[in-house]
Amino acid sequence: MTFSLGISIVIFLLISVRQWLPEWVRIWQIMTAGAVILLVTGQIGPVPAFKAVDWDVIAYLFGVFTISHALYDCGIAHRLSDWIHREESGTTGALFLFMLLVALISAVLTNDAAAAIGTPIAITIAARAGIAPNVPLIALCAAVTVGSMMSPVGNPQNILIVTDGHFTNPVGTFLAWLLVPSLLSILFAFMWYRFCFSKAEKVDADTHTDLPEPSSERLWPALTATGILVVLVLTKSLFQEQIPALGVSLGIISLISCLPVYLFSRERLTILRQVDWHTLIFFVAMFVVTGAILESGALQNLLGSWQTRLNEPFIVAKVSFWASQLFSNVPVVEIYLNLLHTKDTATLMLLAGISTLAGNLFIISAASNVIVVQQAEKLGTKPFQFWEFSRLVIPVTIFSLAVCYGWVVYIYPML
Repeated sequence: MTFSLGISIVIFLLISVRQWLPEWVRIWQIMTAGAVILLVTGQIGPVPAFKAVDWDVIAYLFGVFTISHALYDCGIAHRLSDWIHREESGTTGALFLFMLLVALISAVLTNDAAAAIGTPIAITIAARAGIAPNVPLIALCAAVTVGSMMSPVGNPQNILIVTDGHFTNPVGTFLAWLLVPSLLSILFAFMWYRFCFSKAEKVDADTHTDLPEPSSERLWPALTATGILVVLVLTKSLFQEQIPALGVSLGIISLISCLPVYLFSRERLTILRQVDWHTLIFFVAMFVVTGAILESGALQNLLGSWQTRLNEPFIVAKVSFWASQLFSNVPVVEIYLNLLHTKDTATLMLLAGISTLAGNLFIISAASNVIVVQQAEKLGTKPFQFWEFSRLVIPVTIFSLAVCYGWVVYIYPML
């Protein structure tokens, strides 16, 4: 075992037992400490560490956080909560609409955006249902992950696969291969979390955190920024092959999209302060830790003789799922793409589906899970614990993995 891999395992263990650590210890602090140790001990140099950070992802998250906070400040989260909780919907209807909504946002704006936008809504759902917020927040994580699977821009690893696969119609390809398992998984997740709602811990209304009220009356800057982001992301996905000029990175698109907020919102400085800087620090540190692990060759050593069998469906599923737990799914997909000898559509779609669903196992398996935790804590709400998350998400994980594997490997090729 390399020193870098050992530090990664320690980070995982510390995050998994965080409920027994001092309350001030946060996930971003644990990850940052690990990155600092690897830098100080020379496991990765400053220049390689800088290069290991995917600054495009950081830029995208900054823009998304800006837009999500601007939407919150103008009352969008409260309006969506009111719409979800309209009188005739009831708790079951509210849960279904919420999970469907965040899955759609995840498919269109990526899972990280859906996580940031959906967290305050999940907390509101918990307050109105009179339960602890852990179940709605975990339902949010599951819906965000599953929803992102069916879209070429649903998450960073899908974007990598689209870029490498040179699909002429990435939207159509992803929908054809992954729409059915995504919809079936969302339906199963809804039924599972509806059951979890009935068993959830009841709490008094006065124990809930009161979310900050909207502070801005100007709705149009936030909506304009959201519209620009949606249009640019979809345009890039649909027409990049035909129009090479659209090959602008998602980070640049996100920064362009958030400009109306900083140019026209009266609360621009407040929004800038509200950007989740701790989560951005977490991701920078995570990329440094992952870069050190990859530089050590730990993943390649673990693969061993499997490197010649990476096109086999079972190997694709096994490696992409379990490696994502140690190295995060984005760098795992990037390395996997470099190691593949042939890149047929079925292999790439299975890689996209399984690496995405790997996020529904541990808190740190998907960036969107970490965003939900960080956002909830920032809003003054105590989120779910590490093993509580895994316990409530494993049934969804098992079902979605089975459906995705069966559909991509056996059913769709016959159709």
